[in-house]
Amino acid sequence: MRIRLIAAAAAGCLAPIALGQEAMYTQAATMPGPGSWILRTQMHFIRYGENPVSGETREDVVEWRNAVQVGLARALSLTVDVPAAWKRSESPSGREHAVGVEDVELMLKYRVYMDNPGGIDTTRVALLGGAYVTSGDSREFASQSVNPHLGGVITIVRGRHGFNQDLLYTFNTGGTPGKNNGGEGPDDALAFNTAYVYRVFPERYTSETEGAWYATLEMNGLYETNGDTELRWAPGFMYEGRRFGFEVMAQFPLWNKLDERAELDFAVGFGFRFLF
Repeated sequence: MRIRLIAAAAAGCLAPIALGQEAMYTQAATMPGPGSWILRTQMHFIRYGENPVSGETREDVVEWRNAVQVGLARALSLTVDVPAAWKRSESPSGREHAVGVEDVELMLKYRVYMDNPGGIDTTRVALLGGAYVTSGDSREFASQSVNPHLGGVITIVRGRHGFNQDLLYTFNTGGTPGKNNGGEGPDDALAFNTAYVYRVFPERYTSETEGAWYATLEMNGLYETNGDTELRWAPGFMYEGRRFGFEVMAQFPLWNKLDERAELDFAVGFGFRFLF
């Protein structure tokens, strides 16, 4: 009986991190268990400034992303992410609207290292690999190609503090020059993202804990082989429970050197996560 109570208490303490302490724009080395899956749906509004290639003076994008991450084995998961978007662009010749489906992302995550020293503290490392596959929509949204990517991520949780660092290189075999969404042109792209997560409430987990609230701060970087480089910062907060999560984020430019696409003015987003 005592063993069962201890196990139940441990499960209750670990349940709030079941969704992974994963910020909106940065990967985490966590994943659902075998046979479980996470549905993550997000809505983003993004505004870009003047584009030196297309001549657009402004572009607004509303993006709706739906991703499913399935636990295939104890240390292996598959994520399928399908983004749809509405775009409004302004130029000296007028205003245009478009709706379409962007490239679909397929990604395997394989955990190669895990150390759990006690409580919820953990250090985990995972390899990332997959591809962005064209949706078949027009070049306004889809690359008309298959673009492999490869990388990794480390996650560290110590008490109320969490840290994620990812690195992902995309080999672009297609794409349209001048697209504002970095990494979707014809040049290869290296993404490097850092996230700090702080548990605001509760101060300590107990067997009665149903979920936790976190403040997050991210730095999101992208280097493209044409020389374009961009850094953004993103504050936000999120809630993670045993079966449900909620997140709200904003993103702003920090530093950039961009010659072939527009600078980000700002972005805001919110999302929900469900563990099944």
